[in-house]
Amino acid sequence: GGAVAPGGPGASVPVKRVDVAAAALALPVPHVDPTDPNAGFLAGLLASAPGELINALAAAPAQSTETRLRQIRARLETGEPGTALEVLRALEERHPDDWRVVWYRGVVSLVTGDHEGAALSFDALYDAFPGEIAPKLALGLCAEVLGQLDNAAEYYRLVWKTDPSYVSAAFGLARVRLAGGDRRGAVRTLESVPEASIHYTAARVAAVRARLRHRRALASDTPFVEDLTAAAGQVEALRAYGLDPARRELLSAEVLGCALDWILSGGGAAEAATRRVLLGSELDERGLRFGLERSYRALARLAPGGKERIDLVERANRYRPRTWV
Repeated sequence: GGAVAPGGPGASVPVKRVDVAAAALALPVPHVDPTDPNAGFLAGLLASAPGELINALAAAPAQSTETRLRQIRARLETGEPGTALEVLRALEERHPDDWRVVWYRGVVSLVTGDHEGAALSFDALYDAFPGEIAPKLALGLCAEVLGQLDNAAEYYRLVWKTDPSYVSAAFGLARVRLAGGDRRGAVRTLESVPEASIHYTAARVAAVRARLRHRRALASDTPFVEDLTAAAGQVEALRAYGLDPARRELLSAEVLGCALDWILSGGGAAEAATRRVLLGSELDERGLRFGLERSYRALARLAPGGKERIDLVERANRYRPRTWV
């Protein structure tokens, strides 16, 4: 193990369709070969922005495998996949069997849309390094974008079970479970992200949205009230974890809006007698409309621009229950 360093979560919007290029660039990054002549030079460039990095790499004393690999990644990060591909092809001619070159072939293939080619590259690495986490994570992403949901779920599950520091595997597993209609499995996965993780808040936000996603607001769908209550509890709990007010209000509006759809479809008749409360609002049409009005007025106060503020105030007014005063 230890050939690659953990990447980012790859899950800015975890319950939506994956951004393949962003997820590819969030995959683990191979460690620099300490025997490369430019290893020391590259260590000094770790914090450089991609644009600055390209200029710095051009000024390297001499080009090496590692500087070319770093250049490929920098070109991908600055939205120049064509240039990255040119550098990669030149490197492949010199070092066709170098596993790092094969890894970057997989990453470039993902970014440029050659998902089958990416899978072949990562599969070769999986065969060569069966114990490594990184090829499994990459193969999970390939299977996901190729629509092979069962394979994707198995790769992501293996990674998440083996090493919970790879939170991107939890987000990936939740995405494919949602895509396969397993909402409860997706929620369980997202809620298994530990509190100590820096991605805990993002995972809980995603869990709230997973509970509400693709719910058909049917009067007979009585378990939905349990999802609504759990989602509301999560939103309230996220206040303690530093979720910013705008995102919290937006999430509250999503929960209340789903509840209102459910009530208007005829759901919640049995709940009305128990006077259940959701995010401070009575679980009936009037209470939910007042709650939505409050959330949208709060969002309007937090809005950065005038037009957005006006739109939010208009939305708040549309939800306001009709009253005599």
